[in-house]
Amino acid sequence: MIGTSPFIGAGQFGLRAQEFRKKFLFQPEKMLKIMEAAYQAGARGMEVITAGEISKVAMIMKETYNDFIITGSTFPGPDPMIEELMNLESKIIFVHGMVSDRKNQKLFELIDDIVSRGVIPGIAVHNPISTLKFSFEHTIVKTYLIPINAKGIFMGDKQKLENMINDRKDCYFIGMKTLAAGKIEPQLAYDYIAKNNICSVSIGMVTPEEAKTSTTIALNALKSKL
Repeated sequence: MIGTSPFIGAGQFGLRAQEFRKKFLFQPEKMLKIMEAAYQAGARGMEVITAGEISKVAMIMKETYNDFIITGSTFPGPDPMIEELMNLESKIIFVHGMVSDRKNQKLFELIDDIVSRGVIPGIAVHNPISTLKFSFEHTIVKTYLIPINAKGIFMGDKQKLENMINDRKDCYFIGMKTLAAGKIEPQLAYDYIAKNNICSVSIGMVTPEEAKTSTTIALNALKSKL
């Protein structure tokens, strides 16, 4: 899947975050160039964060390609923006990590809201070990968006997290931050991902060339698991 973290200038990109945000967030044509390149390389979905012009370009991709799938994350502010994700016909809606990691009543309320709309609920996590443990204990959902990469960046205890996800064959895990904000080469990144219980990945991309390369390598690595 096409990840949108670079488009919003997410914090993991450090000094480059502001540059990415300025370049992409309100520049739909620049985002579309990257999405088109990823699609041509085999990407068939997108993980949407409802900010700037991202929903607009997601709708363009969906209307252009009938096999393009939208998933999304709730917005962490007072309005979770579920309606906007519903308008995009999101197949999975993840509760944003800033909410899920608190492990409080708001998490349960958002999951119930998503389920009531007939959409698959998921949980995105930034503090993976603690939040996954909580979710497993309470049987909240079966679908997760988790940070996972060969260097263990953003993962906490890398070995422990690997064991947690690899032991849960009844759950579906989608990898994010798989390139560790550009710190890992794609081949190394996705050879590692293929060794773990990961069914899909969300990849942040900032050039069409990067989109083609990362998508191709990720698809080949994941197909090798089949």
